[in-house]
Amino acid sequence: MPPMTTPLGRNNPTLRRLRRLRRDGALRREEGVLLAEGPHLAEAALASGLAIELAVYSSSLLDSDEGKGLHASLLERGIDCYETSAELLDSVQDARSPQPILLLVQRPAHDAEAALAEASCLAVVLAGIQDPGNLGGIVRSAEAAGAGACLIGEGCADPFHPRAVRASAGSLLRLPLALESNAAIVERLRGHGLRLWGSAARRGDSHVEADLRGAVALCFGGEGAGLPPELEQALDSLVHIPIAQSVESLSVGAAAAVLLFEAARQRR
Repeated sequence: MPPMTTPLGRNNPTLRRLRRLRRDGALRREEGVLLAEGPHLAEAALASGLAIELAVYSSSLLDSDEGKGLHASLLERGIDCYETSAELLDSVQDARSPQPILLLVQRPAHDAEAALAEASCLAVVLAGIQDPGNLGGIVRSAEAAGAGACLIGEGCADPFHPRAVRASAGSLLRLPLALESNAAIVERLRGHGLRLWGSAARRGDSHVEADLRGAVALCFGGEGAGLPPELEQALDSLVHIPIAQSVESLSVGAAAAVLLFEAARQRR
């Protein structure tokens, strides 16, 4: 079927479907899709090679050369493009700032196993990260620091929640992921010989003294609860970032960025 540019009205079934997908994580999992909101994520989705089912945009997309080029690229790829009003497009988005385009994209199916088999793999383990923005931001830091895979355990937000996808700035489209139980994550990492370092507040080695070279998994828990007991008991070591006594702890996103880039520094 040739690509289409079709106007969408308020009660169009496509808009109703997108509204349901925005709200319903189970439906997103069932359909195996994610919502990519805004020109930056749309470009990242195109570059990723993932299947794109459709694009919905408002006329403001075509006000810039960048937007015109994006629209043309979508049509050249044979992707159905639907135009609607800015108001209706905003009604299907999670973003607080209205975006001129939204894509419905097939979820990536990257092979985390291959990445973990690398002799010097740097992996990230997340357990109990309940805020989608925090989760997506850590995945972005992980890719930027050269991590090879991210393993997402129990109690985490949906990594393909629209807020997580936005916060990742496209990293969730590229970095190999695995969603598993905490016990399965430990078993998989042990099977590949990775050493497990857990982030903690004021416990363990300081981040500049810890040896984060070689095959290493950096493990991060929730803001309040920290690492779950079954994961902490499996650790080889704890690592902390020295901070002023007046501050109780860093946010998990800040701690992850510091530790990941310390690992990257040591590996250089």
